[in-house]
Amino acid sequence: MTNRFAPLCVLTILVGLLAVSGCDTPPVGHRSGRVDTSVTTDAEVRSTRVLPVALLEFSDQVPQALVQDLADIPAIQELPGRATIVMGDLNNRTGNISSDEFELIRSRVRNSLLQSRYVRDRLRFVESRARMDYLRERELGAAAPSQTQHDPDSAFALNGDFYRIGRRGSVNQYYMEFQLVHFKTNEIVFSKRYDVKQEKP
Repeated sequence: MTNRFAPLCVLTILVGLLAVSGCDTPPVGHRSGRVDTSVTTDAEVRSTRVLPVALLEFSDQVPQALVQDLADIPAIQELPGRATIVMGDLNNRTGNISSDEFELIRSRVRNSLLQSRYVRDRLRFVESRARMDYLRERELGAAAPSQTQHDPDSAFALNGDFYRIGRRGSVNQYYMEFQLVHFKTNEIVFSKRYDVKQEKP
């Protein structure tokens, strides 16, 4: 008798398990749409633009390299106080990527650097004069005094160059670089480059 009802018991248990698991499965069309930033989606792969994952990787490499090189940059180490870092120019020659994305990279670089106490002891970051003058005029009026001038001996610009090296068939190649440039001498005291090649499926 036990053998006769065994298959029925197993079937009942399976149906119960499926019912329970079905409660945990969100209905079709109700996905949140959120994707981890480290995941490359199908839409991104099909695009000719540089992958967001590559941009984020580059923005992580720049501060790491700058922190490592900071002790070996005489123009900064020989200063009596902190060096002033101005958010400089972004030279976007890709032709298919918005400069907003590169501004995002630069903001991530600055944010990462500011997390280091060693960096904060050696560098101070300031916004561009154009941005601050706009805010000053908007908030205080046209008669508001302009921003204090930076000492060229201790001021540096964080500039970026971004290129797309043509398109060959389904392959796009990009070159990205950040440089720290001394205002007084125009010397590039730090540079970090990043090359990425992508093939569109």
